[in-house]
Order: sequence, then structure tokens, then C-alpha cells
Amino acid sequence: MARKYLEAKKRHHYVWARYLTRWGSGTKSVFYTTKTGKIAHDSVRAVAAEDYLYKVTTLTKEQVDVIKGFSRLSPESLQQQHMSYLGDFLKLQQAEAIYWRSDVRSQEAEQHLHALKCNLLENLHSSHEQGVQPVLEALAGEQLEVLQDKQHMIEFMAFFGHQFCRTKPFRDGVIRSLVCSNAMEIRVADAVAHAWWFMSYMFGMSFGNSLYLSRHEDKHALLINDTSVPSITSDHPIVNVHPCVSETAFIAPEHADLYYPISPRIAYIICNSGRFLPGRNAIDETTVVELNSKLASQAMVHIVGNSESAIRPFQSFIGRRAQKAQKQRKGPGFI
Repeated sequence: MARKYLEAKKRHHYVWARYLTRWGSGTKSVFYTTKTGKIAHDSVRAVAAEDYLYKVTTLTKEQVDVIKGFSRLSPESLQQQHMSYLGDFLKLQQAEAIYWRSDVRSQEAEQHLHALKCNLLENLHSSHEQGVQPVLEALAGEQLEVLQDKQHMIEFMAFFGHQFCRTKPFRDGVIRSLVCSNAMEIRVADAVAHAWWFMSYMFGMSFGNSLYLSRHEDKHALLINDTSVPSITSDHPIVNVHPCVSETAFIAPEHADLYYPISPRIAYIICNSGRFLPGRNAIDETTVVELNSKLASQAMVHIVGNSESAIRPFQSFIGRRAQKAQKQRKGPGFI
């Protein structure tokens, strides 16, 4: 058997598998929609995952410059953190380059390099998941007080930011939205696509930090769903449900009500609006249907529920926002 450090993690989940089991009714199997439009009942291992999604790729100087350009949009303290993480990945890149320039060849060394490239970022996401586990357990049990602990709030906001930015639907939406009307814009778009594995993590860091810093201005609330319609989740489980969100364009909205279902009964929301009060809010069936519909419209393939009847009414909404945005881009006047 290969030693542990030589084992490359191939299957990368962009939504935490353990989180999805909350819809499994005590098992690891959930009901979810498939690429072919069917509803399956199977292990969460099949949901919201892609092979080598977070695999480290070799970055050119131009791609590093694009990363640095986006980083400069953040406060200086965050820029330093971004560059610290980037530096660690570039050291791996330099070590690999030195190896291939040498005359020495080692199967074990090459396996080690491959495992590092497959595992480093995946392991970072896993560390955030493990750090937030006690917080999600408490919130699922309606214990909102867990976030009075500063470290718990830091862990949760960091996880929240990464979960929003790490998904495949978010990646594809960002890349589709990039303007490519001249050679420079095309090079930037290509760099973003190639370096997305790092940029998504960098964006998640910045987003989580922003959420933490604005925690006293925003309204943080638990939504309690005791209706006959269970809350569902998806392959992009945090969505902005604020009315200002465009249904026809992938653009940054002016305001955000960030909705995150934690179980079929409990959800968390961070509000700019005054729609929900801080603390615990009981929601009615109309609200549950609305939130489920908005969640499904921003999913790519998978919506997930604790029964077939929970997800079937929302199956037709899947990908609706992306479809509308694509039609808008192809409409009259679009170049």
C-alpha cells in the first residue's frame, strides 16, 4: 500500500459531503437531481464533486500578475495573506521545476509532487470544514449563542466565504461574465480560468473577512422551518436572495441577503435588508418555497433534499438564472 503522503486525492467536493448528510435522515444517502434530469437516491459522495477541481497548476508570470492585480483590490493586510499563501504554492512550483531540470528521476518523488498538487488546496478546504463543524452542529440545534464566541464566528465566516466562492457554479458564472472584447481582456480571462484554483481561495478569504468585519452592521439570523415543506440545498448552497439580485446577469449586486440552509429545518441568513430580525425567525411555507426556488435557480445540476417530494417541485428551476443570463448575453446588441 502506498504511503499516506503519496496518495493523491482525486475526487474534490466543492460542497462538504458531511454537510450534505443532514438531508440523509441519519444516513449518508440523499435525494438529488442528476445531470440527466432524473432524481437519484444515493451516497453524498456522488454530489457536488469534480475530479481534480482544486489541483494546483503551473502559473506563468502573467497569471501571477493577474492574481496580484485582483489581490490589490483588497485591504493591505489581506493582500499580505494572499501573497503568503501564493508564495507557498509557488515554492512547490519552483521545487518541481528544479526536479525536472535535474538528471535525477524518482517514481516516489514524482508521486509525491503529484499528491501535493492534488491535496494542498483540498486539505485547506478540509481544515475550514473541520474547524466549523462544532458551529454547524450547534446551529442545527438552534444554538445561535455559539457565535457569541469570537473564534467560532471567525471560523464560521471564513468557512462561509470559502463555501460561496469555491463551487463549480460560481466558477463557471464568473468565467462566463468576463468581458473578452480585446487581446488584453482575453489574456486576463484565460489567466483567471487557469488560476481559478487559487483565485477562488483568495476570493473566499476576502469575502469571509468582509463578512466578519461587517457582522455588527449586518443582521445574522436563524430561520426555523416547521412547515410541511422542507428546506433543500444544492451544489451552490449559499445564495443571495435579496430582491436586487439580477436574474439575467452575473453581476455584483448592490445588497446581499445571504441564505445558507443547514438542514431541512434550519437555515442561516446574513441580511443587509430588514427582512429578518437578528436571532431566531420562524418562516412560513410561502417563504420556504421562495427560498427553495431561488436556491434551485442558482444551482448547476444538483438540488438535494430529504425526500423525492421535497425536491421535485423545484427541479424546473435548476440553472434558471444562468440560462437567463446566457440568453441576455446572446440577445440583440451583444457582441
